[in-house]
Amino acid sequence: MTALAARRRRITIAMLVVTLVVLGAIPVLGFVGARALLDSTGGRDATDDNLPVQTFPSTPTALYATVADGRLTSTTVFVLDGAGVGGSVVSVPVNADVGFADDARQSLQEVYAEGGLEALRPAVESVLRITLNLAAEADEPAVAALLSSFGPLSVTLTGQVDLGEETIGPGAVELDAAGAAALLTAVPADGAEGGEISRTGDVAALWSAVAAAIGEGDPQRAPATTTAATSAGGFAVAAVPAGIEQFVDQLAAGPVRARGLPARALAGSENPDDLDVVELDGAEALFVFASVAPGSVSGTADGLYIRLEAPAGYDAAVKRTIERLLFVGGNIVSVDTTVEPRSGTVMSVPDEINRDDAARTNEIFGDFEFVEPTTRIDGVDLTITLGTDYLEGVDA
Repeated sequence: MTALAARRRRITIAMLVVTLVVLGAIPVLGFVGARALLDSTGGRDATDDNLPVQTFPSTPTALYATVADGRLTSTTVFVLDGAGVGGSVVSVPVNADVGFADDARQSLQEVYAEGGLEALRPAVESVLRITLNLAAEADEPAVAALLSSFGPLSVTLTGQVDLGEETIGPGAVELDAAGAAALLTAVPADGAEGGEISRTGDVAALWSAVAAAIGEGDPQRAPATTTAATSAGGFAVAAVPAGIEQFVDQLAAGPVRARGLPARALAGSENPDDLDVVELDGAEALFVFASVAPGSVSGTADGLYIRLEAPAGYDAAVKRTIERLLFVGGNIVSVDTTVEPRSGTVMSVPDEINRDDAARTNEIFGDFEFVEPTTRIDGVDLTITLGTDYLEGVDA
């Protein structure tokens, strides 16, 4: 046998031995790996603590955009209550900024002009930090048809509105469906002082008039299949309506709350191109939607997902708290201002791993204590029940 052949034979035998050793070790390695996974706590189900899991009520949302001559004239978000009837109507300024930078200002109106409803929907979701289940656009005749069962509407206008054949306002006016549709689709003349800013209050006032006309609602307007099931937390699960007409029918089947979102005009170095844009009050918007549609609110920061609880009468302090938590990277996904008052602030953290992060908020809340959770809320890392000691001194 040559030296080369002998060397080849030794290598072949060595490879065979190694292969046999590896094959023999596989069952042992598999057993050790399985035990490591079983013994590990890092991959365990977070609900392994046997706490009952509570989910937010299903509160479908819809974007309703009115248009005229290819221009966006109003944007409104409808939210159904958890029972599938009644709910909230929140008007959003069409000139709300979605650029979020001084040199990149862009209004919702510009977004619509460039991409239509397909571009407007994600822009509204982004600026409001919510998920929309439906989106629809309507011209003046379609708006009139949608509002035909409401009226006459008593609306208090903040300024003059040119409806084409007549100018109405400021002050109290009475509108039928056609007049309401004309108001929602009215386009200010180019260069008009205030531009879209002047219309924000009028759109909110119109929807407030619609809510007043609905009153306690007409249960006959709701379809028989409004409530489809019950969630694990005991909340009613409302099915998403098939279209905007059914959505409004279900809204009108129960009491409706209506309001607008405040904003401030952007000028000077904040708006170097002097565009007609306003900045929404982000804390106010979160306060509103985290109250009426917590299951639709999205988190955008890297911090904990937070639910705030407070007694009634402290809305301003709660909104100030939201501002502070946003500044430190928290995500506010739920707000409840109906809990019983207590003097001290307490925090509930189902997962021990999040307790250190929660404790870092002591610079905001001062003295507080942790309490053992009795439930786990799906999608919430930390529940903060604000005490009156904190709430009464929050702006001090």
